[in-house]
Amino acid sequence: MDTGSYFYFFHSYYVKVDQPEYCIAETNYGGISYASVVQKNNIMGCQFHPERSGKFGLKLLQNFLEL
Repeated sequence: MDTGSYFYFFHSYYVKVDQPEYCIAETNYGGISYASVVQKNNIMGCQFHPERSGKFGLKLLQNFLEL
């Protein structure tokens, strides 16, 4: 995904990552930077709603399917 891709967040919660090597994408909102995608081995998680994120969300889901 390109830097600056827009994803839809619906709430104000976020995950604090204790081991930064597992953070593969970050978001900055309101002056706070936080992990928006994490990965450890074959497990990945995202903090946003790809299904509500338009063309960027569709591309992300396609990328997951192609892993």
